[in-house]
This record gives sequence, C-alpha cells and structure tokens, in this order.
Amino acid sequence: GVQPFGSSGSTPHCSRQGLPRSAMSHLARKKLHEYQGWPKGIYPMSDGWTPPGYPGEEELIAYEEKMNSRRKAVLVKRHVCVKDPEYESLSMQESMDKSEYSLICMPLMEGPYSGEGEERTWYLIVYYENSKKGKVERAFKSQGWDISDIEQVPIDPDSGEEWEKELMYGHGAGKYKSVVSEYEYAVCEKGTPEHEDPWGPKFAEGPRWE
Repeated sequence: GVQPFGSSGSTPHCSRQGLPRSAMSHLARKKLHEYQGWPKGIYPMSDGWTPPGYPGEEELIAYEEKMNSRRKAVLVKRHVCVKDPEYESLSMQESMDKSEYSLICMPLMEGPYSGEGEERTWYLIVYYENSKKGKVERAFKSQGWDISDIEQVPIDPDSGEEWEKELMYGHGAGKYKSVVSEYEYAVCEKGTPEHEDPWGPKFAEGPRWE
C-alpha cells in the first residue's frame, strides 16, 4: 500500500523528497491533470488510471514553475497589406529578428484586391512591443510601405487570443516568427450578399474542396 508522506515509503510514481515546502503545499491543492504540463486527452480515467509514460508530480511542478517564470511581453499589432515580393522579404527570419516583430500571414484570393505571382496580396497582422515601433516602421519602409499612419492596437495581455499569448511569451524570450495560414481569404465588401452572409462567400468548386 501507499505509505503516508513523512514515512520511509514513497508514492508509486515519484518521490516528494527534496521538494520545497511551498511546492508541497501547492501540490496538495492541485490534481495532476490540473497542471499546465499535463497532456490533453482522456486521462486520467474515471478510476484514476493513467499510462505509465505520463509525467509525475515532480516533473509537472518543474514544468509549471518554468512556464510561470517566463516573461510575457506586452504587444501591439497593426493590420497591413503588402504584395508578394515585400511579403517574402518581411517574413524572412533574419528581418524579423533584426526588427523584432512577428507576423500572422493570410494570402488573399485572386480578385479585385489580389493578383497572381508578384501581384498577390498578403494580409499581415504585425506584432511587436511598442518600444520597437520605430524599428518595425523602418523595416516596412525599406520595402516601400509606410505604415506609420496605420492604427496601432494594444493587446490585453490577459485576454488575447491563444496565438497572441504564445507570441507574447515568444517575444519575451526574444523569439519571433511568421505564421502562414493554410487557407486563402476573400475580401467581402459591405453591402454585398457575401458580406451579409455569416458563412461568407460561396464558390462553385466549394463542395469538391477538402
């Protein structure tokens, strides 16, 4: 059987010896599946069973302490449209690292606002810390795009989208990235049926898309 803490025995999965008092009291208030590092899924089962390879208490506490100690940068964002050649340059890792910004990139479908090849338009959401504003503006201006008049939107560090929270921690660690959507996007103008339809535009080939 499992002997009580403080005896010569230990729990079946891991030992609590060596943990600081604060960690032990914290541990007593949380179940394993409530820790940040617990793999999402069906476990634990209703009877408490988990696979042998799942993390134990010490590993989960160490992971949570590491995650909680990360710096979360306070970010702002701008919505910008550029053509394909500028997108290729601005989304290079070297450029993002130098000017300290990240990108969410969405290609626009061919139509009134986007063409083929170099005329393809990319809708970008540019994330950066406000203190890096000048560096970001210079990076875009070097590609022929003056974004100084585009609205800068602050992001609430406690209620942003999940990907925005990931970017906050990434920027806090000095890591910048470009995330490219696997879908193309259509521009729906106000007053058109496509704009009023909550499901968006419909396409003849739609039923055959996977």
